[in-house]
Amino acid sequence: MTGATVIGKTLGHYQITNQLGKGGMGEVYQAKDQVLGREVAIKVLPEEFARDADRVARFQREAKVLASLNHPNIAAIHGLEQSGGINFLVLELVEGQTLADRIKSGPIAVKESLKLALQIAEALEAAHERGVIHRDLKPSNIKVTPDGEVKVLDFGLAKAYAGDREEINLSNSPTLSDAATQQGVILGTAAYMSPEQARGKAVDKRADIWAFGCVLYEMLTGRVAFRGEDVSEILASVIKGDVKLDLLPANLHPRVREAIIRCLHRDLRIRYSSITDARYEIEQALADPSGALVQPGTELEPRRKLRTILPWAAATLVLGLIIAEVAVWKLKPAEPRQVMRFDCEVPEDQQLDGSGNPFLAISSDGSKFVYNTDKGLFLRSINQPAARRILDADKLPKQPFFSPDGQWIGYWSQAENQLKKISVSGGTPVTLANTAGNPVLPSWWIDDTIVYGQYGTSKVFRVPASGGTPQLFWEGQRGFLFGPQVLPGGKSVLFTRLDGTEYRVMVQSLESGLHKLMAIRGTVSRYLPTGHLVYMVGNNLFAVPFDLGRLEATGGPVPMVEGIEWLGATAAPGFAVSNSGTLVYVTGTSRASYGRTLVWVDKEGREEALHTPPNYYQTPKISPDGKRVALAISTDGTPQIWIWDLTRETMTKLTFDKSASLRPIWTRDGRRIVFISIRDGKYSIDWKAADGTGEVEKIGSAPDKNLLPYSWSSDGKTLAVEEMDSDMVRVNIGTQSIEGDHARKTLLHEAHSQAHPNISPDGKYMAYFSDESGRWEVYVRPFPEVNKGKWQISTGGGESPLWSPDGRELFYRNGGAVMAVPVDTKTTFNAGKPRMLFQGAYPTGYGESPAYDISPDSKRFLMIKEPQPAASAGQGPRKINVAVNWSEELKQRVPVK
Repeated sequence: MTGATVIGKTLGHYQITNQLGKGGMGEVYQAKDQVLGREVAIKVLPEEFARDADRVARFQREAKVLASLNHPNIAAIHGLEQSGGINFLVLELVEGQTLADRIKSGPIAVKESLKLALQIAEALEAAHERGVIHRDLKPSNIKVTPDGEVKVLDFGLAKAYAGDREEINLSNSPTLSDAATQQGVILGTAAYMSPEQARGKAVDKRADIWAFGCVLYEMLTGRVAFRGEDVSEILASVIKGDVKLDLLPANLHPRVREAIIRCLHRDLRIRYSSITDARYEIEQALADPSGALVQPGTELEPRRKLRTILPWAAATLVLGLIIAEVAVWKLKPAEPRQVMRFDCEVPEDQQLDGSGNPFLAISSDGSKFVYNTDKGLFLRSINQPAARRILDADKLPKQPFFSPDGQWIGYWSQAENQLKKISVSGGTPVTLANTAGNPVLPSWWIDDTIVYGQYGTSKVFRVPASGGTPQLFWEGQRGFLFGPQVLPGGKSVLFTRLDGTEYRVMVQSLESGLHKLMAIRGTVSRYLPTGHLVYMVGNNLFAVPFDLGRLEATGGPVPMVEGIEWLGATAAPGFAVSNSGTLVYVTGTSRASYGRTLVWVDKEGREEALHTPPNYYQTPKISPDGKRVALAISTDGTPQIWIWDLTRETMTKLTFDKSASLRPIWTRDGRRIVFISIRDGKYSIDWKAADGTGEVEKIGSAPDKNLLPYSWSSDGKTLAVEEMDSDMVRVNIGTQSIEGDHARKTLLHEAHSQAHPNISPDGKYMAYFSDESGRWEVYVRPFPEVNKGKWQISTGGGESPLWSPDGRELFYRNGGAVMAVPVDTKTTFNAGKPRMLFQGAYPTGYGESPAYDISPDSKRFLMIKEPQPAASAGQGPRKINVAVNWSEELKQRVPVK
């Protein structure tokens, strides 16, 4: 399908009327939509594209995201369609010239250039907020309508066309040469590539910011910023050459000149991290009463040059201001301190590491903060330009927190299962205590003790900051307690309590022993000296005025910061606030877990994606015939059971309760699904027909325990269940019959916890995991006579055991890894040596499990995959937001009576 031979023909219900252009990503035609009666643009994708089914599928997924972009300065994508074996995009038809055509006649007037650049920046800003990067921004991809409106074309199509390939061959880039037709490689046009893009590295939105600088420069000068005789020379110029700033208008406003310098800086730490910064500078230049061009002789030096002068001038100025302040402070009422905001860039070779734990802490005086990455702990002083590493990652430091004087940083060493501390100046860490598992949200109190909640329990422990044996500080009646904070006066402690699926803020009196459960349903609550309580609900930070005398909120909640990133468990959002009022936080588009997908992974670790839309998936279980998957999805915070049809690729909702339904299990015949229902904090075992007919029926519960079904006996008449004490502290193992009077029996009831009982296919053995050794390990016992033998399977930690359908292997999880152990159950039980099959960003942990399943043919695993730092979304969160004097904003927006 090429050229004039297709004019007048139809593709689907689109009649081709004219050819508009041709490029590496296909031919573009004007067409008439015969159904809706509108003019559209049709981009026909190359034949090589259609022959690769995987690429077509990837393109379809990307196109759905791109179609969601809705902005007046972004040309819309109406859809991806196919007709007669031809794949084509249906695009908004934009009238007018491209910027490339405009620039052919010379530079564009400064004021007009800035107005156009402002619209381009707004388009990029809207797309970046949705996690979409253009990757091929250039004048020929920007149209200006007759009304002067900018329309950015081909947003994100380079990534969509290229798919997930990481192989990079610049000579094969279709956007470098119209004649190139190699599939799978789209990089962007050479003259507008960022240096990191030209080197073949992964890119984030800063690549678009570089290209924006190139486009703005070209509009103002009429020349491309980086030139060369061929592609190799152009790329060399991009990587090593200098842009000729002397070609810019001599009296260009310094803000615009500085914006171009920052956009085109090769050092990613100096280049703008957000297009919003460039947009702001252009807006200020346009709003300047003196105009976008300064008068001759009055041009200001760029701010980067002023930085060398400011320190000397500032010393004299500050001294004068201090004298003046001393003279008049009694005559003038105190004014609110100005809120100052800036970003702390995380280097490209580091990734913020939540791993189910808080990863960000700030000192009480707000002068410094610490954050956790996959390279270790880093400390950043507010008045310093960069962070410095104070602890390497070899011991897996987690959950950093400051001493009251800000001179020490406490943390939990996951590798050693110990609480430790290290000086802010570095040095050798000091061991404080061994912990019986994962402590949650430790805090260093002014009495020089460290207090923390114990994961999965209602116990709170206390240990001297000089080291010692943790002592039980307080034990609640129920729920999982974490985040203890002593309130002013030292008479009460603030906690967050997780009871089932409900988070509540709670205050405990240290004098009377009585506790008060507040109406606030939020996580990670903190009381501030301003008289406010701040806490998280979802991805948003709220504040309420709080009366210490009555221990209650005195006003309604006010949202303060939206879109705070979650890099770990629900108790670990990315924010911290100091007593002095400085806030540090990491923002994201949504809770990370809501971007989960499902994938098949074979025993060699090769992935194959299912076409499930991203969502918050939990506990997938494959039907006995291998055709369907039951799983829990939390679309609004309340999980319900859904069924994914692997053949039809459709998702159907099974439960519609207002309360939580989770952890589905298929019956042996595949006709019903058993699951947990949680109503008013009470657990019950229910089931429902898998085809959606009939009502939910209750088949088991206990007045003094919460029962959680996990696996079936070989005859399908008995469920192996977890028995969780009503105080949510300890988990044991039992059985629940589904026949007759639904008899229940406890199998293992010990001082420690044991969970996830999984019965072998022949019904003779039960695998489970227990914390009896101080950490989770996998064990096997005979079933149902569990006291007639016991074998430890894992050797370095393990959970979520899973038998192969033929009973010859036992699998378990160790973090993101799937481990395999050969077993023989014919005469007596024998287990071989554990080996790792594969590992990846696959969630696990008691609250998530079972987070995987195996296909009936034993050839592959169904895994949940966490959203990864793909190129279209950057390398995960790359900056920490800092707001100094944020408490001033808090006091204005949430007045305290």
